[in-house]
Amino acid sequence: MTEQPVPLNKSEPNFPKGIFTYTVGDVSPVVEFDGQGRLTITLDGEVIVTSTYKIIGDVFEVLDEAGLYADPESGIGRYKWSFRGKTLTFSLIEDKSKSRRKSTVVPFNRME
Repeated sequence: MTEQPVPLNKSEPNFPKGIFTYTVGDVSPVVEFDGQGRLTITLDGEVIVTSTYKIIGDVFEVLDEAGLYADPESGIGRYKWSFRGKTLTFSLIEDKSKSRRKSTVVPFNRME
């Protein structure tokens, strides 16, 4: 059974929209959360992942759609999220995607 795309965000006022960066190894992708349930990850100006997301209280659900590092076959990933100051963090609930798990264990820092 194939999971359905995550519905658009129903506007969770506490989840930040905007542009963030994180570092894994020697790379620092840029992530944009549009506040409407879509996120885009770029590296050196190239889109490497597009995803949909949904916020349910303190739970962040994400489903990759396309891109070089996207993993749509893994279905929906679920994480608890927290935003303090300029730092967005995620804690794994469940996710079959190894690449998403790797990128969400580090803090996301808001870019100015």
